[in-house]
Amino acid sequence: MSDTHRPREVVRIACGAGSWGDDVGEPRELMSRTRVDYLIMDYLAEVTLSIMRSQMDKDPAKGWASDFLTVLRDILPLMDSAGTRLVTNAGGLNPQACARAVQTLLHELGMADRFKLAVVDGDDLLADLPALAQQEAFVSLDDGRPFSEVAGRILSANAYLGGTPICQALDGGAHIVITGRCADVSLTVGPLLHEFGWTDWDRIAAGAVAGHLLECGAQSTGGNYHGWETVPSLDQVGYPIVEVSRDGTIVLTKAPGTGGIVNCATATEQLLHEIFDPRAVLTPDATVDWTTIALEDLGGDRVRVFGIKGSPPPSTLKVSMTYADGWRVILMWPYAWPQAAAKARATLHKIEATVARLGLRIDASRSDVFGTGAIHGGRLAVLGAVAADPPEAFARYCARTAHRADAHRLSALQAPMHHGPPALAGSLAGGRGQVAQIYTHWGTTIAVDKVKARVSFPQAADSSKGQLA
Repeated sequence: MSDTHRPREVVRIACGAGSWGDDVGEPRELMSRTRVDYLIMDYLAEVTLSIMRSQMDKDPAKGWASDFLTVLRDILPLMDSAGTRLVTNAGGLNPQACARAVQTLLHELGMADRFKLAVVDGDDLLADLPALAQQEAFVSLDDGRPFSEVAGRILSANAYLGGTPICQALDGGAHIVITGRCADVSLTVGPLLHEFGWTDWDRIAAGAVAGHLLECGAQSTGGNYHGWETVPSLDQVGYPIVEVSRDGTIVLTKAPGTGGIVNCATATEQLLHEIFDPRAVLTPDATVDWTTIALEDLGGDRVRVFGIKGSPPPSTLKVSMTYADGWRVILMWPYAWPQAAAKARATLHKIEATVARLGLRIDASRSDVFGTGAIHGGRLAVLGAVAADPPEAFARYCARTAHRADAHRLSALQAPMHHGPPALAGSLAGGRGQVAQIYTHWGTTIAVDKVKARVSFPQAADSSKGQLA
């Protein structure tokens, strides 16, 4: 890839992944249909970090989104020919390990001299957490609980970095930027800072809005549309593209010939996704007044987004921590008509009585009968939409325990429940219940000046590095 960079008035940024587990074939599909300047791939959520933590416990070389390598193998030739740069948080809890795997792939494909790699880290606070906890309260953002309740069980702690270190990596000539935990929108803000050198808060806020339109993949192109019956080719909804102008105006669109739809409704549904205080949406890059966003349907799957106002970001960064929280067990039993729901309820009564009889140490449990309105709860009774005797139903018993031995003893009780009530209609989850260690999220904040982002270029022979003050 050429390192020559010409100033652009409009930058085209596409999304290739909105979560870990997205269609690994979509980035190639998008890039084979249209040219983009940047591809961003967003893999992380709070639950994703918990999964990565579990993987690292088994193998210290893991802890990153392994699907990324499959995608990269497919699209590297397209990136090379189009001059597309890629920014991703696939690095997760272990961005350096992810970078090493990418280097190996580049050498395998004979393309190591074509792509310069950068890593953005410094988000991992775990090693310094005891010292930081002397200076920061780290109270829970969810319920205000004190950090002392979980301090001894913390397994990971990562600050949400902003777009500035990504910009620095691109300024240094990187073609592929791998980050650890950064804010989802910052994957898009970083390239825009690099391209336009924005310092105006309104324009940086527009970059955050552009990132929000991209970060969840096909949700903004019809994948989350309440008018889903009208979406063309819903089986393969095209992923979104934003065309961002130097003045901060955005056009949301998708690649020609792909499924899905882009209109003011699909854009609005994504814009409202996970927004709490619309007058002050906090990101590491800017505080955005969501109420100033205006939309105009341009037709042809193109929506103009404009009028966005912003102000400086908060003085703190969000921190995502993970702590060990015991074990989870899930048992399930399906039943067929007649009396399917009654049988399911009888099974749940039986398992609850068995747990009590055996003296298993259960911290919390939940029993549900699906097929009778369990998902909607009491709201469904008002509508009268639940059949008195449905054709099928299944019982689900979930429990949490701090004791691994009790979790496995409970999982072994799935098969004994087959002996009454009769007419169990098979198995949904094998002969034993599902057992998994629980990694619970602890969301909190930290002062910005306590976090030092680092940018490194591991592919360079001298491993040149830069650090943000």
